Amino acid sequence: MKNFLWILMLLLLAGCGRDRIADVATPQEITDKALLFILPSIPVEFCYADRMTEMLDEISDDLNGTNPQVLSLPENLDCSDYGFSNCVTVDMGIGANNKPQSLVECLSDDEQHICLFLLGNEYRDVEGNTFDETCILGVDKTVQ
Repeated sequence: MKNFLWILMLLLLAGCGRDRIADVATPQEITDKALLFILPSIPVEFCYADRMTEMLDEISDDLNGTNPQVLSLPENLDCSDYGFSNCVTVDMGIGANNKPQSLVECLSDDEQHICLFLLGNEYRDVEGNTFDETCILGVDKTVQ
């Protein structure tokens, strides 16, 4: 699982274009995903950017997942907003931006869904304030 976390970290640090080819989920579709990556303070134009979508597709392929989708919401959310309560915080060390990074990993009560909330890579405006936007990446589980 940690390999996929590093892929996600690279996703945030790789830079994003502004062209939009993302498969945008509805709020209900994202709620039904087997795996959620919640990224706080990511402006909408970066959430739907080509590079973010390419990385999400790669993560989905690595996990044998299907139907990768993204959703940007104009508010701060975390895994608890999606009903996850069984959570553990994992220290990821110092990231490329020389800031501590951590990950909150949560399981659903039925242990069929996973939510990952990444902290430490939040975008900030010129005054150092974070954005009130959340980017959510979701992947369905492959049926075998």
